[in-house]
Amino acid sequence: MRIIDKNTDFYDYLQGIYVDHSITFDRTDSFLLTKEMMCDYLSDIRWQIGTSRYKFLLLQVCNTFWLFLAEIIKMTSDDKPEDYDIMLLDGWKDYTVPRQLIRLDMIGFNWFSCIKSYSYKNRCYEYDKGKIIINSGLLVQAVISKDYHIQRSIDKYVVCKGDHTKKECHIPILKACGIAEFIDPLKMYLAIEEYFSLEKTSSERTTSVGITDKEKIENHGFDVKRSFRGK
Repeated sequence: MRIIDKNTDFYDYLQGIYVDHSITFDRTDSFLLTKEMMCDYLSDIRWQIGTSRYKFLLLQVCNTFWLFLAEIIKMTSDDKPEDYDIMLLDGWKDYTVPRQLIRLDMIGFNWFSCIKSYSYKNRCYEYDKGKIIINSGLLVQAVISKDYHIQRSIDKYVVCKGDHTKKECHIPILKACGIAEFIDPLKMYLAIEEYFSLEKTSSERTTSVGITDKEKIENHGFDVKRSFRGK
């Protein structure tokens, strides 16, 4: 896969190892997602009392998913996030959902639907003396069953150009926000390559869609009156 972009990300070096010019990733619509920008996204969410330190991040590349927990560890004097830590909770593939090129969302879980009983082992997460206790397996199942909601999509940033014009970019470069250190570059690279391969296969569909059986037969060069024997 060949990547076209003035920005670089943590997986770009692999295009020099796995040389394949049959797939081109035009990533010129990218922006560098910095820690400062991520703090702005974190501060833009309405927080619940006692739980404001923690936020869940869901990254989807093609049909590969990574679920992260962001913990705010430093606040400014006016109570805005200034720094945070990130933890990878789990990663998986799910081909039952529509594929995405690169999508990063801040998500929340339905607390009541996540609790199956009063036992912690059947809860997605709970709070104990200000600390969050995670059951990552149940969280993944909640995502797969779509038992969550998107609080904010991290999918755009306005870039000021040299000619004083502005451009809205939509593909996040992940190397600076803390997420990249938890993702295998090869898995990320192959997931992006898989996206374009599946898109290409889908666009080259040879099966006729939305037509009758008679039209399908004629499209394959047969005559419905002469090519088939009657009973």
